[in-house]
This record gives sequence, C-alpha cells and structure tokens, in this order.
Amino acid sequence: MSKLELRMLNYFMLIAFAAILIGIEFYFELNASRGKEICTVYSAQEYLLDSFNPLDSVRTKIMVMFALLSIVIAIVLIMFMKEITLPLCKMVEVAKHINEGDLSQTVEINKHDEISEVGSAINELASNLQEVATFTSLTATEAIEKIKVLKEMSSDNPEIKKIINDVEQNLKSMNNFVNSFKLFDMEVNNA
Repeated sequence: MSKLELRMLNYFMLIAFAAILIGIEFYFELNASRGKEICTVYSAQEYLLDSFNPLDSVRTKIMVMFALLSIVIAIVLIMFMKEITLPLCKMVEVAKHINEGDLSQTVEINKHDEISEVGSAINELASNLQEVATFTSLTATEAIEKIKVLKEMSSDNPEIKKIINDVEQNLKSMNNFVNSFKLFDMEVNNA
C-alpha cells in the first residue's frame, strides 16, 4: 500500500470515527431517561408511548444508518484508491524509469481528467527528452566524422591536432552518454 493510500485511509477512518461517535451519542441519548421524556412531551397520549415505543424504532434506524454510512465510506475509499492513487502510483513508477534513463516508458491514459493531464505531461516530457537525445547523438556522430577529416588535414600541426583530439573525445563522451538512454523503438547508431 502506498503512502498516499495510507494517508487517504487515515482520513476516511477519521471521518468514520467521527460519524460513529456522533451515532453513539445519539444512541445513548435516546437510551437515557431523557429520551423517553422527549418522546412523552411530543406524545399526546401516554399509552402510545408504551405500545409503540418509538425509541426502539429510532435506535434501529440509527444502527441501520451507521451500517449504511460504513458501507458508503468503504465504497468511497475504494473508489478513491482505484481512481486516484493507483494511476498516481503508476505515474510515479514511469517517472522513476524515465529518471533512470529509460525514455521508452509511457503512461497509459484512459480518461480525460486532471490525473490524465499529469500522465500526458509525463509522456510529452519523455518524448521531448528522446528527441533531444536523438538529435544530440546524431549531431555528435556527424561532428565526430567531420573531426576525422580535420585530423587528416592537420596532421602536420600538433597544436591543432591536440585541440581536435580533445574535441573528439568530448563529443564521443557526450555521444556515449546520450546513447545510454533507452529510447522508444529506435536505436541511434554510434560512429
């Protein structure tokens, strides 16, 4: 169970606890002699109070009401967990994979609400990062090829050759770093 699910469970338990406390208060208030006095005041005829006993009816209704309230709270909790926390947990997992360099991960979007907007943003981020990685790798590969030509042309000047070697090493390092990302379906060729 995720931290968010636990937090939501705690909130709903607090709501249920408050509702139960209120119910218990009503139940014991109606059991007290004061509850019978209240019914006597509203009852015009004393024999109706003894034969009908409206307090038993009210107590039963309170118990049914709290049973239904408990069921509704459980249903709402399950709905929240299914509709909110489960998609958010999946998005966190995808974001962690993207952070680790796996840009092939995407969030599955089934709805059109705020949570799906977060999923769309994560998908767009992964796509944009993949485009940057692909462009950088292709550019570095082309630059390395051109540097090879420059090396041949400047074989007689050691200072220029050293600068070209440094630039080539930097480009190869950048290319290796970019190629370490796992992209969607295509792999970029190394030079």
